[in-house]
Amino acid sequence: MCGIFALTHHREAAHMAFLGLFALQHRGQESAGLSTLHKGQITVHRDVGLVADIFSPDILSRLPGTAALGHVRYSTAGGDARANIQPLAARVNGQHVALAHNGNLVNAPELREDLERRGAIFQGTADTEIILHLLAQAPGADMGAKLKHISGLLEGAFTLVLMTQTHLYACVDALGYRPLSLAKFNHEPQSFLGDAPECWVVASETCSFELVNARFERDILPGELIEIELATGKCSTHVLPQVRSLAQSEPRRCVFEHIYFARPDSYLWGQSTFLFRETLGEKLAAQAPVDADLVIPIPDSGVPMAMGYARASKLPYAVGLIRNHYVGRTFIEPTQTIRNFRLRLKLSPLRHVIEGKRLVVVDDSIVRGTTSRRIVELLREAGAKEVHMRIGSPPVKFPCFYGIDTPKRRELLAQQMSLSEMREELQVDSLAYLSIDTLHQMAPQKQRTSEGGSGLCDSCFSGCYSDNFAQRRLREEPNALVGG
Repeated sequence: MCGIFALTHHREAAHMAFLGLFALQHRGQESAGLSTLHKGQITVHRDVGLVADIFSPDILSRLPGTAALGHVRYSTAGGDARANIQPLAARVNGQHVALAHNGNLVNAPELREDLERRGAIFQGTADTEIILHLLAQAPGADMGAKLKHISGLLEGAFTLVLMTQTHLYACVDALGYRPLSLAKFNHEPQSFLGDAPECWVVASETCSFELVNARFERDILPGELIEIELATGKCSTHVLPQVRSLAQSEPRRCVFEHIYFARPDSYLWGQSTFLFRETLGEKLAAQAPVDADLVIPIPDSGVPMAMGYARASKLPYAVGLIRNHYVGRTFIEPTQTIRNFRLRLKLSPLRHVIEGKRLVVVDDSIVRGTTSRRIVELLREAGAKEVHMRIGSPPVKFPCFYGIDTPKRRELLAQQMSLSEMREELQVDSLAYLSIDTLHQMAPQKQRTSEGGSGLCDSCFSGCYSDNFAQRRLREEPNALVGG
């Protein structure tokens, strides 16, 4: 997952973008970048590391401008090379541009091969650079027209924000896999440009709006292109041609955003992430009750689910594991060695809470299983009498080709083992998951399709993909298991 934050018409654009990226740090911890527009010139600073470490006051002072575009990244496609750090900046048909992208293009290999055959030279390996090359070759009088054109060439998940010398563009693919929202600043006259009636913010999650004192307007819809004129602040909307070609398809909003990735205080697609997770816990308690003494969460994403489970089951809720918040997410670390090392730094058990207790341990998901197994070991070492694991999502059995780092079926515990085998592997007394039908029932009524579908993408649980490219990628996996 990656995070995008952009704003217009602010005298301290770089500083505000820094705050926005800071709020989105959970979406990517490998690298970050920030570009600003000043007097027709785009300045970019990008580096490996955390936002607070990269953007010192001295660095921010060298990023003048009244419009900014920032990005935080963890690598799914393309690896973590410095050339892949976003935003990517270039001259496209004589115009300075900066581009940020969240999601994965499932037809990236085919697009790259075709571009290289026609003479394109790539600096990095991320699929975002492919989009820049396509823009350079696309017909159209302006970047908005070019974006419309290339949207029909892109398969998979993409939320794009493009800053030029005259405009800020934001668009979401026709199936709406990844979130992108629009807000307006609450005016503080000394900070904003006096001739700009509208001062806009675009971000991957609404939690960043709170920090910069912006007012949420709405989600950018699947297949929608937002065009903001930097001279006037005028905002207009367009429909991507891709939408018409997929007119019969329902949205495919990534349910894993709600389950794990998004910050609990964000609203995704009109729904509170915290309340969504809390309700998952309630549903899980109804589906998989257990006789126990305490309900404890795996912090942090398991906390709302555990609260819901405890309330519905009428069991006491307790904090049994303390998280060190100076250690990043273990799931999005790039190697298993680092994941194992960081887990001991990240979680510490409270022996006086755990010892002699029968525990219901609630987590959002099990992917590879290595983190869950080590957590169970920590709880056993702290004296837990029983450990019953409850998971607030269905079993992750299939890779995601749309922007989540689960690339191989053979790495997924639920793909390799049955429920009883997983219980033995994790050394828990019982193990239960939320059903996939219950998960789809969680979609709000206003987000449902005309046919009653949930509009949620569940491909990592079901193996049902929306495009032939993803199906082919699945078949091409080396040493892949045949999953159910």
